[in-house]
Amino acid sequence: MRILVTGANGLVGKKLVKQLVASGKHEVYATSLKKMQLDGAQTFTSNLQNADINNLVEQLKLETIIHCAALSSPDACEVDRFVCKKMNIEVTSRIASACRDYSVHLVFLSTDFIFDGIKGNYTEEDAINPISYYGESKMESENLLKTMGIPHAVVRTSLVYGYDEKLSRPNILTRVVQNLGKQQKYRVPTDQIRTPTLAEDLAKGIEMIVDNKKEGLYNISGGDIVSVADFATQVAKVFNLDELLLQKVTTKELSEPAPRPLNSSLVIEKARRDLNYTPTPLIEGIKIVKSQMNIIGGI
Repeated sequence: MRILVTGANGLVGKKLVKQLVASGKHEVYATSLKKMQLDGAQTFTSNLQNADINNLVEQLKLETIIHCAALSSPDACEVDRFVCKKMNIEVTSRIASACRDYSVHLVFLSTDFIFDGIKGNYTEEDAINPISYYGESKMESENLLKTMGIPHAVVRTSLVYGYDEKLSRPNILTRVVQNLGKQQKYRVPTDQIRTPTLAEDLAKGIEMIVDNKKEGLYNISGGDIVSVADFATQVAKVFNLDELLLQKVTTKELSEPAPRPLNSSLVIEKARRDLNYTPTPLIEGIKIVKSQMNIIGGI
């Protein structure tokens, strides 16, 4: 299958490309804003906001696009809604239009932040009600895809963690390791409940969707429901760092620009049933990342 991964300089994009290449079943293309090299894939730089996406699809004879590119910092989205809208909604719309014109299967990466976080344990059937503009931008994209009449799947995930070289932005695990490794205090919320997701697990789940040309909504996350503070504590323990440097606070005390849903934990039974998806247990996942950082990062 001829597949394009957008946002391939991010954690999920990189892991996806590696997963797809390793399977040996696909011809993999990858695009990002910055120049990069990913073994086994044809990579190129592209600003999707002004690229000729139709021409790209036609030239590469694409069968599937996995759209990971986004402005994914909730605070950045809240502060600059114009940029968020252009990247998260308008680019998705242009990609979806190209998929419609060339009958391409689209897999769109969404988020648990489309929920308000009041009840937690969200299934694919639960009503969405984002409380941040980041969540709104993903909701608008999801709703847009419903109107396009294209074969597509939406993947909602939660607190993705992992490690790779030269990532476009850090994640919760790398922030904890970097700060505590420098003996710096790091604030973590005790009242935000998530289902942390190992990036490799998410990549495998998406590959299953692609291989089986699945459509519809899928929650693909970890299976452990924990607070962000507890997750950070487990990271500190696995990495043998001083967990007393973690300052456990409330969401209100963090005073971040974007509101956070308090309990956006996801139920993954549909993915287990339809895709035979099995997430890595949390502690094992953190240990896997530690091993990767030791080998790649030399820490």
